[in-house]
Amino acid sequence: MRVSTRVARILGATAVFALACAAPTPVGALDASQERLASILERYNAAIDLATQSVDSLRVVQHMVEPQPDGGERSARAVLVYERSRGMTRRVITSNLSYPAGDYTLASLVGPGLDPSEYRIVLEAEEDVEGVPCYRLGVTALSRDVSHIDGTVWVSRESPGPVRVVGLVADPPFPLAEIRLDKRFGPGPLGFAVLRCHAGEVRAGIVLGRKKGARTITYAGYVVNGVAEE
Repeated sequence: MRVSTRVARILGATAVFALACAAPTPVGALDASQERLASILERYNAAIDLATQSVDSLRVVQHMVEPQPDGGERSARAVLVYERSRGMTRRVITSNLSYPAGDYTLASLVGPGLDPSEYRIVLEAEEDVEGVPCYRLGVTALSRDVSHIDGTVWVSRESPGPVRVVGLVADPPFPLAEIRLDKRFGPGPLGFAVLRCHAGEVRAGIVLGRKKGARTITYAGYVVNGVAEE
């Protein structure tokens, strides 16, 4: 694995960050709170950087279930591959899905970076999510585009990667009026967090008659750098 000295040093730290979160604390409100949040973000972003740098190849099976108006379900399956030699952009090997346009870089599977220059970030609380002790961060996108969200990110206090991301896409592409997402992460073959389930709902604008659509996509059978999950 190619890991920068800075990333390795950050992830090697064993300090425990004690938080007092009786109320949400905006970045910059208090020096102590600012330092706590800065430490959390540094460790989190380092984990995302490490995951991104560590992957030379990734293969995963995607399974989608989409409820239908008649009460039934539409189900589909695809095999996706990411390769550094191809720029780490998703390549569909087999599929019976109809994919929307988009780059779908590796960030869609390892979690979003949280750059304070791109988000207003608030440390809201400590709580367990999916049985994992987490920091709950409220995020509001300063960069208003399809790659950023307004919502909540739960960061593991132990890993320290993402556990769950819930929110709205900051600026959905036309003709969509709203894209809701709920992503859940779990450990992958090399130890860093990978996407396990993505539940989403889209609402089209008046151009498409204000239609709604929902789908749930699960990811399994990860193989990273030739290492398969057990």
